[in-house]
Amino acid sequence: MRYGIRIMKTIIRSVLFSTILLAASAAFAVPSMKVTVFTASGKVAYQGATDTSGTFATGALQPGRYIVQFNSKSATAVNGNQYALFISAGNKKIVADTVAGEEFLGGGVAMRIENGAGLEITGQVTTGLNARIDPKTGEKLVWLRPRTGSNLPGRWVPVTSAELISSLNSGEIRREDVVKWQDHGDVTQ
Repeated sequence: MRYGIRIMKTIIRSVLFSTILLAASAAFAVPSMKVTVFTASGKVAYQGATDTSGTFATGALQPGRYIVQFNSKSATAVNGNQYALFISAGNKKIVADTVAGEEFLGGGVAMRIENGAGLEITGQVTTGLNARIDPKTGEKLVWLRPRTGSNLPGRWVPVTSAELISSLNSGEIRREDVVKWQDHGDVTQ
């Protein structure tokens, strides 16, 4: 009987953790953006959209200067949100880390970059004022502020980390809930 209860608790915890991960992923979801890359003379070199992770990549382009423009058709998806934009061509990288969602409407947001011979232009749109891509792993990172009562400093953490999910949920558990769990034996010491 006790073994069955432990298995049930493990299953419930797994389901809850999976739900929290999905909620955190949804909280950082980026709406699809239209991406247009123009040559210096104004000709369209690439048209497409960001994928579900907010990234895009052109094919190989001729060397020269390009303008990368991001647009959104959905005001409800971007209004009131903050975004960071990253584009690169070879080892050249351009970052705009505080873009208001409203800027993507109408004319959109444009960034200039110079491209070398036969390189593609790649980029990403991500949420949050304090977001970036880890250059070593390519993983999306967000700035986790120091928490009250913790000796850990502020630091960059992966979006999918349990540490970030914990910080997003901190303060949501009421003292009464903890007491109830302890009274029912749901929390082991």
